[in-house]
Amino acid sequence: MKSLVLFSNDLRLNDNDAINSSIKGYESTTFLFIYDKSLYTSTHGSANLWWLEKSLRNLKNRLLKKNVTLQIIKGDFVDKTIQIVEKYNFNSVFINQNKHPEFIKKEDELSLKLKKCDVNLFTFNKTNLVHPSLILNKSGEPFKVYSPFYKNCKLLYSQKKALKYPSVNIKNFIIDENSINTAEIFSLDNNKWAKKLDKYWEPGEVEAINKLEIFFKNSLSSYKEIRDFPGSVGTSKISPHLRFGEITTNQIINYFDFHDNHILNKHEEHFIKELYWREFAYYILFHFPYVTDKPFNKKYESFEWETDYEENLDKWKKGNTGIRIVDAAMNELYETGWMHNRTRMITASFLTKNLLIPWQEGEKWFRDTLLDADIANNVMGWQWVSGCGTDAAPYFRIFNPLLQEKKFDPENIYTKKWLKNFDLYADDDEKDLLANNNQVQPIVDLKTSRNIALERFSKIK
Repeated sequence: MKSLVLFSNDLRLNDNDAINSSIKGYESTTFLFIYDKSLYTSTHGSANLWWLEKSLRNLKNRLLKKNVTLQIIKGDFVDKTIQIVEKYNFNSVFINQNKHPEFIKKEDELSLKLKKCDVNLFTFNKTNLVHPSLILNKSGEPFKVYSPFYKNCKLLYSQKKALKYPSVNIKNFIIDENSINTAEIFSLDNNKWAKKLDKYWEPGEVEAINKLEIFFKNSLSSYKEIRDFPGSVGTSKISPHLRFGEITTNQIINYFDFHDNHILNKHEEHFIKELYWREFAYYILFHFPYVTDKPFNKKYESFEWETDYEENLDKWKKGNTGIRIVDAAMNELYETGWMHNRTRMITASFLTKNLLIPWQEGEKWFRDTLLDADIANNVMGWQWVSGCGTDAAPYFRIFNPLLQEKKFDPENIYTKKWLKNFDLYADDDEKDLLANNNQVQPIVDLKTSRNIALERFSKIK
């Protein structure tokens, strides 16, 4: 009896149901990652692929220390799996479900073909705390608003002790297939900008745990108060690790001391709500898959976006808008592959509400440049800010970047860090901005563009 474990966005040893289940009752096990180029390049941006390559290398090295080989091959995910199953007479295949719509299609196709081969397919849900299909309102319909979702998801979630990597020696069955070098997934030769990411990030499961423990020790006790200040060390920065399954939400929740007498303080509760917001993004994507490129609230399909926007879009991408905190944030993104959540909202609002550029353009850019970009959370964030998402009354939410800077970066710690030409910008005041005689000029008048946006939103029925 032989089992096959297929990895995708579950690049960890611990809390991995597929690994733990694959050794029970089986004489030998094969660990395999299939690089389906068309699938991964269509679902992962450049920054994603950089992280994937590093994370796979890390996982392979960790397994080698346990005398287990992670084989990495290329080919069509479904066809290659079926070919290998038949060639080596595997009895069962084990997968931790990948919740991206394109991966779901592939997994469904694989399930049908494995049935024809009389091979078992075991799938596990570790992306979500509760499978989205189980959280419904009294009418049997999915929730469309976060608060009732959060309440019901919490009720259904039963805290599970995080699984440890099996303590027994795993008998590793090596298949005779051409392995690929992980450099085929992401080549620095063709993406020289990514070399600098090594300065800021260390992908892998061990680093994910380290980062979480540091956050719990140093930042959680003040999380609710400082999380919105981009110049502070107030967030965990574990989002890329979560995106690639180097750590699970279930593992994170296990760090909280849940027992009968423990009441969560405001910081703990706020952090957990952020985790559930992430859950909500996957939930919405599962029930409403059209949101990847269309508004959740369909009436906003008729919103009047600008059409001749290429020049302004390019300036936004390059951090040349003339708005200090916007440009600082876009510089941070391109330099590090990450951006603080507060400035993600500010930059997204500026693009969609001031420049009136379709949210899909911003979502595409973030998807390509953010290390933590996944389709669920990226789309959810962009639709929430642009006003067409799950929010009940979104149209009037327009972030004034000058006021945002004054409130969340009052000493300009953040803007000075990410703007080399800080002194060439006007002060964070609308009057100063209009009278700015320095070299950096804003590409749009904030007040005028805000009024135009509100006018166009008012036409939506």
